[in-house]
Amino acid sequence: MALCCVATLHAQQDLMLSQQFFSRINVNPAGTGNNEKFDLFTLGRFQWAGVKNSPKTCLLNFSGYSEQYKSSLGLTVSYDNLGVAHSTTNAQLVYSYHMDITEKYILSLGLSGGANFGYFNPENNIMRDEAERNNGDTYVKEKTTEVKPDLNFGVEFTSMHWMLGASCTHMIHDSSTTFQSGRHLYFYGRGFFPLTEHFDLAPALVYMHKRKTNVLEINAMAFYNKLIWGGLTWKPDLSKPTDMSMMAITLGLEWNMFRFGYTYDLNLGKYNNLPSNTHEIMLSCFF
Repeated sequence: MALCCVATLHAQQDLMLSQQFFSRINVNPAGTGNNEKFDLFTLGRFQWAGVKNSPKTCLLNFSGYSEQYKSSLGLTVSYDNLGVAHSTTNAQLVYSYHMDITEKYILSLGLSGGANFGYFNPENNIMRDEAERNNGDTYVKEKTTEVKPDLNFGVEFTSMHWMLGASCTHMIHDSSTTFQSGRHLYFYGRGFFPLTEHFDLAPALVYMHKRKTNVLEINAMAFYNKLIWGGLTWKPDLSKPTDMSMMAITLGLEWNMFRFGYTYDLNLGKYNNLPSNTHEIMLSCFF
């Protein structure tokens, strides 16, 4: 049930988060209605902790399902602090419709829409050479805010033991800008298989495409009594698999209506000298 992802940045890009399968509506609006309760999901990611002005990410997802109308409504809000003086906030309303193909299979169609808010304040930058501020036309010299509409669409086909999904985020934006992520395509599959009376295995495979960026995620999680889980994820950048890849270690616990999760990322390959102390903390609840 957990997907571990980390950021491989090529210009502005979607949030790449660990534990994403617990709540997917920010990347696939069809990923709702897993139960008839309200689902509140919060997550904080601290990349390269201890490095000044390092990236920080926050995510809030909320959804509820109505069996009477076979529909889900939700809200997703994300905040991504990309570093010094640069941040984006994305807020969208989510709707999905669920069709019972048979007693065992469900097809979900989802659509979300909202706005993306970009912010950059050059006054927060400390330049080693102040002459760089006025050198050329590429440096933004004034505080800038940009607001643009945003739209996501997705489908998901599920049964009790496996899931297939596909989605397109930022459909109306072909390419990335300083403040706006360009169009992303996601394809994923996940299984959930009992090994013994107490242990279950949940493998997952995810592919993300954005222009020249192609990222694969291979994940395996083990669950004990469906209450305690742990697992590993390997995530290579397919364009440079030996140069850029990461390994993520995830541990979690479910207690009553609450779910806790923690992930620690390790850099592999050519760039393993980058700081590995990246932490992600998840808390969700059903009510």
